Amino acid sequence: VLAFLIWQFLSTVLFNPFLVPPPLEVIRTAIPMLMSGEILGDVAISMTRVAVGFGTGSLAGIITGVLLGRIQLLHDLLDPIIELLAYLCPTAMFPIAVIWFGIGELTKYFLIFWGTFFIVVINTTAGVWRAPIARQRAAECLGANQLQIFVLLVIPSAVPYIVTGMRVAMASSFMSIIPAEILAADSGIGYLLQKSSMLLQTNRIFVALVTICVLGFIVDRIFRFFVDRVLPRYMSFVSQT
Repeated sequence: VLAFLIWQFLSTVLFNPFLVPPPLEVIRTAIPMLMSGEILGDVAISMTRVAVGFGTGSLAGIITGVLLGRIQLLHDLLDPIIELLAYLCPTAMFPIAVIWFGIGELTKYFLIFWGTFFIVVINTTAGVWRAPIARQRAAECLGANQLQIFVLLVIPSAVPYIVTGMRVAMASSFMSIIPAEILAADSGIGYLLQKSSMLLQTNRIFVALVTICVLGFIVDRIFRFFVDRVLPRYMSFVSQT
């Protein structure tokens, strides 16, 4: 309520309502778009792209991070390269992605993958690297082999880092899909933003912006709910060390 009041004040007192539409105007614009299914179709397309890119990027990032965190030689060889490439944002990779994959779906998947992979791999590597040495030594003294130590101690200790990396990467996925859809798409929320901008429809632009925020919030809450229900034991691992 407070946020809506502040928004209303800004749009009616400090700024021109055409530039910053008030919340009621945005809601009035959104209702026909929802009833006609226009925005629902764009949401479904964008979320499919995010799911594919985020899923593949997270899986590849976790596997690579575990290997880098566990194999010293591999870490020494690849970690500097990964840290260098991590500074190339998905938007910067857009021109080469279009050359490689064209303007089809693979370009969107690649850009989201790129924005996800490096965040997850860096966090996973840190989690595996920081597995408590004292616990590993204690497990060895109790007769555990290296596979048991890896599966039952190292991986659980890395779960909080992996989850944190995936949450940050999820936000990056939403930030990656929008420029990709603005520059090379005929559907999705980014395309809706670009089309509304060309027609100077600021009310529809704000509908798209609010939609992005709401979708990101919902997805993050679902992810947190899943983690709290499935991985509560591992999420408390760090606090118990």
